[in-house]
Amino acid sequence: MDFAPKVFVMERSYELSKEEVWGLLADNDRMNQYIGLFPVSFSTVKKDGQGIFYREANATAAGVIPMVWQELPFQWEEFRNYRIERRYIKGPLKYYTWHIEFLDTSKTAEANQTTVRLTAEFTPKNLVGLMSIYAVAVKSMKKALDYLDDYLKSGAQKLHEAPQKNARHKIDLAELERLETVLRNWPVEEEQIGLLHQYLTEKSDHDAALMEPFKIAEQWGADPDAVLRLFLYATKSGILNLSWNLICPNCRVSKSANTSLSGLTADFHCDLCGINYDASFDQFVELHFSVHPAIRKAYAEVYCVGAPIITPHVKVQKIIERGMSARFPVPETEGNWRLRVLQSNEMVYVERAGAESETAIGFTDGGWSESRLLPVSELMVHNSSGRDIVAVLEQADWSKNAVTAAQVTAMQEFRDLFSSEVLSPGQQIGIDHVTILFTDLQGSTSLYETVGDANAYGQVNKHFDFLSLWIGKNSGSVVKTIGDAVMAVFHLPEDGLRAALEIQQHVAEFNKDKKDPIVLKVGLHSGPAIAVTSNDRLDYFGRTVNLAARIQGQGLGGDIIFSRDYLDQPKLRALVEQDGVKMEAFPAKLKGIQGEVELVRACVGDGVIAEAISPYAFN
Repeated sequence: MDFAPKVFVMERSYELSKEEVWGLLADNDRMNQYIGLFPVSFSTVKKDGQGIFYREANATAAGVIPMVWQELPFQWEEFRNYRIERRYIKGPLKYYTWHIEFLDTSKTAEANQTTVRLTAEFTPKNLVGLMSIYAVAVKSMKKALDYLDDYLKSGAQKLHEAPQKNARHKIDLAELERLETVLRNWPVEEEQIGLLHQYLTEKSDHDAALMEPFKIAEQWGADPDAVLRLFLYATKSGILNLSWNLICPNCRVSKSANTSLSGLTADFHCDLCGINYDASFDQFVELHFSVHPAIRKAYAEVYCVGAPIITPHVKVQKIIERGMSARFPVPETEGNWRLRVLQSNEMVYVERAGAESETAIGFTDGGWSESRLLPVSELMVHNSSGRDIVAVLEQADWSKNAVTAAQVTAMQEFRDLFSSEVLSPGQQIGIDHVTILFTDLQGSTSLYETVGDANAYGQVNKHFDFLSLWIGKNSGSVVKTIGDAVMAVFHLPEDGLRAALEIQQHVAEFNKDKKDPIVLKVGLHSGPAIAVTSNDRLDYFGRTVNLAARIQGQGLGGDIIFSRDYLDQPKLRALVEQDGVKMEAFPAKLKGIQGEVELVRACVGDGVIAEAISPYAFN
């Protein structure tokens, strides 16, 4: 017996903006959990005969009815609509679609009103399916709209405050409070310990199992670096666990999680994008945290893997069948845009045009019909290839506010707390951009001759502590000492230059009341590097490291040497424009480097240079 499709439409208006409504209803993982749907397990990406990929999903409805379906890629236009499509293999249904439209009812300076129209189509396979449509499916539609009502009733001001429905958390409060006493031995603020306590005891299992420090810092209105340090100390105290997640550079979704750096590999595969990538410490490896199971057993149950909120950089995603066309409106917001076909990763870059303009572009088996930058307000995309495709319009810039491996491994706190966190032997991970700083003592040999080995050794060690202080204050860390020299690493070039300036500014304080004052040479350079494990510690190698060491060798003492290119960067130029910094430019031949290199010598305080100049002289 064949059953006809059943179509249901529900519509409500809310005193919320389209952006707010989108943030709630496009987060299907959280919404499905709230309305009481069942968790789902998803396979890796598969393809049908038409070329469209899908994931096979398995779930148990109402705890007793096994269901298997093909979940096709979501389709959406951000803030306007999205659509879900499922083809059932096992269970009481044959087919299901869910379509949500977000319509501006009114928008004034005082208030926003958005109408939500929810349309769902169900095709039952049998009588059980027909009954389940009315007993479960239609109720779920109503609950999805109730979710917005509950958000308004709760008085929530931000999306992360959206109401949650969870079973009561089983939390070992005594153990949490005991470990919080341990945490107080570290340099953390009592207020932040209280915020962490509240988060771990009140948030959903999903939130407690997938904790992103910078996102939580934004929710708390706190300094991101301070929250990251709190999480590191909380991990050392046994309150949290950490994991290293490999993130695809295109879809920007976690592909795998490792509990240790030693578990990382130099390359990985994204089944959604259909391509292999090289791991990169500063882009594709992120640090996440979760509550320790001794305190609370929290699992990030999966309800959805394709929701728009998972890939917020994708503004439009559509399935385009062979021979068909689809419109892609280009957002008016600033940013670099690109049109990309999933699985093949063929791309063309787009620029939002000021005036209303439409451009037609075709996709063939050989790729896009255009390769130039397209200035348009809307694209008409025609699929002339021999298969159905999924095309996305997305932000091209990497803008996710996440803790990267390059950033955290450059922190002194991380190296002090987790010295055993290293890559596996022989493993190399690239870093696109890192800043390396070298220091050396001028005349250290004569120091040993003058004051004797014991006294000189003590002074050298104190000078290591002095350097570590200012390096750590500027979010850097000491990688190693080499004789009397120090090698340090920084995630941001401005942190490295600031540390160099503050070292030379405060060296006079260190020398106070010392018969034999020290004189430091400091050099630094930024660029790509390779992270490896050497002598049981995380170390860095490559041309950037070699150049930093060679540049430091050009120092005369009491100065800082860096590349002339540094002054092309506004943040770095601002640092050397402060009062008391004098500079001179000079060419240098560096060992192992072809040609001359343009360098700058900067001195602070009483440092002497040949000719003081302004950074504007480099324009």
